Amino acid sequence: MVHSGPSADWARKQVDLGRVPVAVLGIASSQGIEDVVAFGADGGRQATSDDHFALFSVTKPISALTVMRQVELGKLSLGASLRAALPAFGAARTDTVTLEHLLSHRSGITDPALDGGAPLSEDLTSAGQAFYAGSLVQYCNIAFEGAAAMAEWADGRPFEEQLLSLAADTGAGSLTFDSACNPHTVHGTDAAGLDVQGMYRKRHPGAGLFGTATDLLNLGSELLRDSGKAVKPTTLAAMRRPRTTTVSHITTRPAPLRHTGLGFQLPANESELLAKGIYGHPGWSGTEWWMFPEQDRCVVFLTNVLDTPDLGVDTNELFNAVAAS
Repeated sequence: MVHSGPSADWARKQVDLGRVPVAVLGIASSQGIEDVVAFGADGGRQATSDDHFALFSVTKPISALTVMRQVELGKLSLGASLRAALPAFGAARTDTVTLEHLLSHRSGITDPALDGGAPLSEDLTSAGQAFYAGSLVQYCNIAFEGAAAMAEWADGRPFEEQLLSLAADTGAGSLTFDSACNPHTVHGTDAAGLDVQGMYRKRHPGAGLFGTATDLLNLGSELLRDSGKAVKPTTLAAMRRPRTTTVSHITTRPAPLRHTGLGFQLPANESELLAKGIYGHPGWSGTEWWMFPEQDRCVVFLTNVLDTPDLGVDTNELFNAVAAS
């Protein structure tokens, strides 16, 4: 149990120092959830362990797991072209954007705003080209709409239905793209120029999920077990393999640099960490979901403020507290 442990103390500290108004911290192992604790209140609403939060980019690895189920079935390949599934995409492009490029931020697609008024499918087909596919790395949200379109093309079911099937199979049944789940209000959106309700309406496969700590802990526990309920062990190993270590990154946030597998991010500078082999993903809203295979640990940190690193929230401190617990 971690109720009085260093991981929970770290989460409590973020609230006590005023960096975030609320925090939910959860730890799981391959045997299941060990503990979930909640701290703080926001606008009179006390945080609880069952609260939904806007996950933002923690959505990406969950969407990637969903897409990779189609690869396991032989309905898709990582080398498949986005244009084969979506002929209207990239009419002026001379390169080939593949599923692997989409899931590892190497597509070269110019990323539109998360909160624009057009449907995501139009955002994708009208997007420009930033670089030749595969030649560079640049974080790209709309690429996950492309990956979702490929999964729909391969399977015939709507992507959201496929993702919710993954959630049901792994004990993450309250994951949803529906903002009616009463998530905590996200702070900092006005300063960032983000119409968060407009983003929610898009139900974005790269940023649009809402979930609870229990959802992410159950899914993380399943990944640690590696039993195949989410994806097969071989598939998970491929998703954890870094694909961007030898490619130059275009980034507006140089630290911490993280490499990308397929949907998952991987710390690039392990010299600062006690653990090796960590994989998972952060979210712009301050959310964190990470697996520690060598320590048999999954950690979830949920909060509701944009750009928490700029406010002093240092997840390397959390990583080391988890690794030593």
